[in-house]
Amino acid sequence: MDINYLKQFEPIDGKWYINKELGSGAYGTVFEIERKDFSDMKAALKVISVPGSAGEAESFRSENYDMDEQSITAYFRGIVDEFIEEFRLMSQLKGQSNIVSYEDHDVVKRKDGIGWDIFIRMELLTPMNKYFGVNTPGERDVIKLGIDI
Repeated sequence: MDINYLKQFEPIDGKWYINKELGSGAYGTVFEIERKDFSDMKAALKVISVPGSAGEAESFRSENYDMDEQSITAYFRGIVDEFIEEFRLMSQLKGQSNIVSYEDHDVVKRKDGIGWDIFIRMELLTPMNKYFGVNTPGERDVIKLGIDI
């Protein structure tokens, strides 16, 4: 996901700005975002594109040559709807200590062709290896981690 592409949506949800990319995987890219009106208020923004790329859309078209554009659009919209159902579950699990906290989301239809960009705002967490790289774990930390696992 190109950070410059996402800059067009700033401020995201009227108040959030992208600082940097934190990582990416099969289901999107995660960015650190912050509010300019509050000092040091940061969050994570996961961006999922459906379809993941123009190539994915073209591949689907060629494999499903008998489907019209309306059916192809409905197929990909169905994937977006499945994500929205997952967000409903994530909101019910908010506050569970072992699950990243979901804050809110937005679904934006792409202007060019079939597709949507899904913006999911979540709490910003420090990766365990980075945390323990700076903070030497004590016996209490190891026991708590073992209990959580």
